Amino acid sequence: MIIDLLENPAAPRHLQADVFIAGAGPAGITLALELARLRPDWLVVLAEAGGSEEPTRSERDIYSLALGEKSYSVLDICRRRKLGGTSAHWGGWSKPPDAADFMDNPRWELPAWPFAADELAPYLPAACEWCEIGSADFDVSAVRGTSGDHLLSLGEDSRLAEHLFRFSPPTRFGVRYREELEQQGNLKCLLHANLSSLEHTGDRTRVAEIGPLGGAVTRVESREFVLAMGGIETTRHLLNLRGDDPADGEGVHSPHLGRHFADHFGFSPGLLLAPADLQYSRFSHESGAAMPVLTFAERELVEAGHNNSAIYLWAESAEDSLLRQYGGLPAMGFKAGDYWHYHVKVIVEPRPNYASALSLSDDRDALGLRRAKLDWHIHEEDFASAYQLVSTLGRELSTAGLGRLQISQPNTHEMRAQVTGGCHHMGTTRMASSSRDGVTDPQLRVYGRENLYVASSAVIPRYGYSNPTLTTVALCVRLAHHLAGTSHEAARDKAA
Repeated sequence: MIIDLLENPAAPRHLQADVFIAGAGPAGITLALELARLRPDWLVVLAEAGGSEEPTRSERDIYSLALGEKSYSVLDICRRRKLGGTSAHWGGWSKPPDAADFMDNPRWELPAWPFAADELAPYLPAACEWCEIGSADFDVSAVRGTSGDHLLSLGEDSRLAEHLFRFSPPTRFGVRYREELEQQGNLKCLLHANLSSLEHTGDRTRVAEIGPLGGAVTRVESREFVLAMGGIETTRHLLNLRGDDPADGEGVHSPHLGRHFADHFGFSPGLLLAPADLQYSRFSHESGAAMPVLTFAERELVEAGHNNSAIYLWAESAEDSLLRQYGGLPAMGFKAGDYWHYHVKVIVEPRPNYASALSLSDDRDALGLRRAKLDWHIHEEDFASAYQLVSTLGRELSTAGLGRLQISQPNTHEMRAQVTGGCHHMGTTRMASSSRDGVTDPQLRVYGRENLYVASSAVIPRYGYSNPTLTTVALCVRLAHHLAGTSHEAARDKAA
């Protein structure tokens, strides 16, 4: 059932729920429907701050925040206050984290994920279904047999590895799952239901107050509460819960709350001359669209402590000095054949950086909540690691006679200042096995709170290069099973 609180002034002012979820983007919609189906005896309340259409100016103003020294040019497009949330502008790039992303980086202070890749694996098939991805097999071997011309033949001793992205249509969750939200009898999806406060008794959350801007308040009592409002907004609400109390405890009082703000960023540092039949970009496959990327091999990541960044190639037909210099000449070490130019595109993994943070300003929004301030900082060594990856690609292709690489954009202060984010808000409520290292526990529960959870990309503790939507949806399927009291085996059986 969907109820618009703005259009229904006679809507109930008090609800009793089993689970209350704030935020109806990919995370909230997945979690709500999974829970409602797993537990038909429960009432799930899903509260979306926006409506079905684009938000008004006053609704968008809730998202206004201050910026530190570094600009963040995607700020106006990266959050959507409407049913479906950020899926309204999602590009559909999908990939689970690499196995190495779950491993600690020996050069970084903070731990990676509090569990290994096989803990998330049972929930990926369901996540792919929610995101309408044709296959849940992300191993390169799944496409090599029929699409080998789109891949490189890397030797066993290569310092590089290949991985595979797949693509959602992309799924617009608010459109695609609106009918299911309407028809699910034990689910109430409330629109224009801004979360204004959470009331607690001791360590237990008791009541959420929601309502339209300037409208009547609806109080929702629940056994469990989940914040699924996106990385920035979820973190802002938790910071408001802390208020001016010191950051010297756990959960909302954790020194990690709001810290380690991360976003994937990319740039094009080089131009590659390589065989014309190397279609190293998005291609069609019987299992769905796919795209290969190149990373450091896992042993390089583990032993040398490189960032797990990735390279993809973009064909360029314009003439360039590389083509004139080499031109596919065997005398220059090239194998015979036609050659193309490729722009080398890098997706950079940022390291957890304590200086990169969300905090609160003294300015308040229409809900009475303090606004956020974003100080986005990128560690210079993240760029250095990315350039090492590009140089490694150049050396390996040159040795194999497959190409020549030219650095067209050196690692300068001006270049570093120009990069912007990819709308992937991670790290500010990081998940950890101990409250010393994070804000949420491995089950996504806020430390120090009995029944308050976070379902957001903000819990991701090591970022890799993979877009976080699919991973976040998989975490929400896992959280649904945890809250519903169903086992891992149930998820595995469903996947099978």
